[in-house]
Amino acid sequence: MIRTKLILVFMLSCGAIAQAQGAGVTLLLPTSTIEVGEVINVQIICTDTGEPSAPAGNIPQGLNLQLTNATPALFQQQTIVNGRRTSETRYTFHLRLSATEPGVYTLGPFSIDGNGATHQSNAVRVTVRKPRADTSPRGDRFVFVEVTASPRTLYVTESYTATLTIGIRKVVINGREHTMDMLRQVLDLGASEISIFAGGQANRSEQWLRDSSGERHKYEVFRVTRQIRAEHSGPILVGPIFLKANYPTAVRRGFFGRSEISRQRKETARADAISIRVLDPPLADRPPDFTGAIGRYTMNVSVKPTRIEKGQPVTLTVAIKGRPIDGVAGPDLSANAELTSRFDFTSDELVGDVEGGVKKFRRAIFPRQAGEQTIPAITWSYFDTAREQYQTLTSDPINIVVDAPAHADGELTLLDNKGRDAEATTLTLLSGGIMPNYVDPDAVLTDHSMTVRNTWVAVALALPPLLCLGVTLGARRHNRMRSDVGFARASKAATSANRAIKRSLALATPTDQLRGLAQALGGYISDRFNVGQGQLTPAECREVLHERGFDDATIKPMTSFLEQCDALRYAPAAAESISPGEAANDVRQWLRVLERGAS
Repeated sequence: MIRTKLILVFMLSCGAIAQAQGAGVTLLLPTSTIEVGEVINVQIICTDTGEPSAPAGNIPQGLNLQLTNATPALFQQQTIVNGRRTSETRYTFHLRLSATEPGVYTLGPFSIDGNGATHQSNAVRVTVRKPRADTSPRGDRFVFVEVTASPRTLYVTESYTATLTIGIRKVVINGREHTMDMLRQVLDLGASEISIFAGGQANRSEQWLRDSSGERHKYEVFRVTRQIRAEHSGPILVGPIFLKANYPTAVRRGFFGRSEISRQRKETARADAISIRVLDPPLADRPPDFTGAIGRYTMNVSVKPTRIEKGQPVTLTVAIKGRPIDGVAGPDLSANAELTSRFDFTSDELVGDVEGGVKKFRRAIFPRQAGEQTIPAITWSYFDTAREQYQTLTSDPINIVVDAPAHADGELTLLDNKGRDAEATTLTLLSGGIMPNYVDPDAVLTDHSMTVRNTWVAVALALPPLLCLGVTLGARRHNRMRSDVGFARASKAATSANRAIKRSLALATPTDQLRGLAQALGGYISDRFNVGQGQLTPAECREVLHERGFDDATIKPMTSFLEQCDALRYAPAAAESISPGEAANDVRQWLRVLERGAS
């Protein structure tokens, strides 16, 4: 009895102590010792601070800390201790911590603002160990990883192929092989760093390898291949890669008959970063009409029609074929002196349309003179990466016939009288006169003053019922918005997404902007189709759109963008290859496509 009373007093005093702590910020790490390249999940918990601002603090050189959720997770609880009700509100920021250099670091303190006050977290010492060099054969390792890339040198706008290979030895305990999902049950992806390969589709195979003693072991091998376009010159790093595995040392049979890990040990594997060299085309011998195209191309120039009246346009089409075709700009027609002297056309930049692997640039041009006219040769230059020199393509001149304009007998032409008021005009009599058009003096003298027509009467009579109908429909919609959560989410999805796009573009870094755009797109799909309450994964977005009848051609670019942005959590440097402005335009276009398809 005395012991029970002591326990109750202790519990009540603990509750009083927790209540007395008040608002505060806590920095939590699952471990204070990591290896170079290893990733751990970090939490910053804000207790009773009100809605907090983003954490601010200095990150020591040698550590990388990335915020994975721009909006903190909210948790609220209420407790009753000795008849007294207390409440607690916690906001949790989730972050990923990794290290690039060995050493001992002090992480924190971090500051957040909330409820008009500034709160500071505790500081944590982090020890980073230097990884041990592993030169043993693959067959001696429980986990191995390899990264390859080709080509290692290329020019801007060209693409390179990077491949990640992961091998995990099959689990064999007491001579018995246990079947399990190696990627989910053994490999700890949350504590691994896989660079640009995050979100990629892995191809699985099996392979036998011999260890240094000659014994054979079976491995599951996973390969992820990414083809990436180089958007900027300079070095690009693929990697480094760090893998952490919880390799089983004891296994038990689970409730559903599958093998479950009962004991495990930590295994790591790493691969150094591969540097890709991206070059700009040389400045020497660069043609004046070079517009930035790099690759190998052909050009065809055509006009339609080839015979017109003066004052009518012909359509000049420049078709460029080659790879890569995306981003290729057409020739600058305004720089062609011979063409501008014979034809009138706008000087706007040509915007091409890709049709079957060919990019076509079209411009309407107006001949200045009648008679036989010649469209001069059009030139366009590109940098040939195979020959590593500039090439200039030149079209053949094209002849057209421009006929003088024809006028019908009896036509009256309005001519501006520039000597008088700008609004005054005169009639020039070409032939005939007004007499042939004279019919009846009563028709000429008819009173044409404005009278109330039956149309105006009908409009006036119909207006009150239409207003009443509009008010009724508006009230019904308002009531449905309040009672039907799914309808309300779908109705506001596009507006919320466009606001999220605008907020994303105002963020400080391209990485944050792209991740915000991805959240806007994923949130729109979730709201528009009333699926879940949180952010959908790229795979879930693909499944939702498939179920709503969208085809693969519509779905693929959206999910590819979401996967690229999802990969930025692990490889923020990849954001350099994506323009947030262009991505925002793509997201807006996808929203319009989904709105049309869902309506």
